[in-house]
Amino acid sequence: MAAVLYAATLFFPLAEQSYERVYEAKKDSNELWHEKLNTKIVIVDTKITGSELNITVYNNGSTALDSGKLDVVYNGTILQSFNVSKQGVWSPKTSINVTINNGESNRRLKIITSNGVSDYAIS
Repeated sequence: MAAVLYAATLFFPLAEQSYERVYEAKKDSNELWHEKLNTKIVIVDTKITGSELNITVYNNGSTALDSGKLDVVYNGTILQSFNVSKQGVWSPKTSINVTINNGESNRRLKIITSNGVSDYAIS
């Protein structure tokens, strides 16, 4: 009987800790899905001005985004250098401009938010 009681005192804290980790992971996953479901971006315009490609992106969702955490894939390559017109909070129902130096027309373009929501266009 003492052995069963001893085993239970060892097992219970481990089981409780495991349950808490699973619960927190599920909670984080639900928050991420909620954010993704409320995020939508749309590339509304692309223009070549000299050697720059200017992209207008509209936040059509209900989630505020961080414009500094965007990724840009241009013709299959993740760009390390591009400019965003407004750094920081990108409010819903507003647009930002993304500028790529040495941009060309008829190239594939993808803008990706920090939570993975994206839009695709041909510039």
